[in-house]
Amino acid sequence: MEERINTLKAGLAAGRRQIGIWCSLASALTTEIVAGSGTDWVLIDGEHSPNHLRSIMAQLQVLGGFACEGVVRLPSDDSNLIKQAMDIGARSLMIPNVRTADQARAIVAAMRYAPAGVRGFSVGHRANAFGRIANYHANARTQQLLAVQVECGTGVANASEIAAVDGVDAIFVGPGDLSTNMGEMGNPGAAKVQTAIASVQNAAAAKGKWSGILAPVKADADRYLANGFTMVAVGSDLGLLARGSDALIASFNR
Repeated sequence: MEERINTLKAGLAAGRRQIGIWCSLASALTTEIVAGSGTDWVLIDGEHSPNHLRSIMAQLQVLGGFACEGVVRLPSDDSNLIKQAMDIGARSLMIPNVRTADQARAIVAAMRYAPAGVRGFSVGHRANAFGRIANYHANARTQQLLAVQVECGTGVANASEIAAVDGVDAIFVGPGDLSTNMGEMGNPGAAKVQTAIASVQNAAAAKGKWSGILAPVKADADRYLANGFTMVAVGSDLGLLARGSDALIASFNR
């Protein structure tokens, strides 16, 4: 048995923009619905959503029936969380608030087996189809993707060094936290925030790395795509449900 191709990584490598949807409702059912839309990737949020290891695994299981990649955002860069997430089949990870190259190197090490890293070795787990994928451990890096989030001024200042770290595949801007940390809460469109976002994208491109961002407003998403971002999340299950239900009820005079 061979490991399934990481279609997100393959698409980015081929120069194709990859459009994603955030899944924040911690439900395998809603994630399954979203996956059927034709989205290129789905973000399973373990930072700001009530997800846990088993609910993340359930969502990865339903995503196995679709031609899209499941990206798991963990709540932190804790190496134990990384190990557990990878063992249940999360080979595309997003790690929030990465501030320095040293932090990025530690995250990469947590994803790799020795001697290149410190990921704990287990003979059989869901990631290697319970021991059925030949040479999984030696080749695990092949289908892995690491997106590190830049969400503060320190991360912006160090973006070039972070992007230069071997094993970091993409720099992903978190516009909400970045704008908040720059004194512009709720206003990622502020000029200084936009300048910072552009500098991160430029730093990633200069090191040959992909760049991504969350942009639930279509005009913003179109602009970021035109400016070179290729891993763009354009909405969320939560937002689609909330705005859709709001619009439906508002359409009736009461």
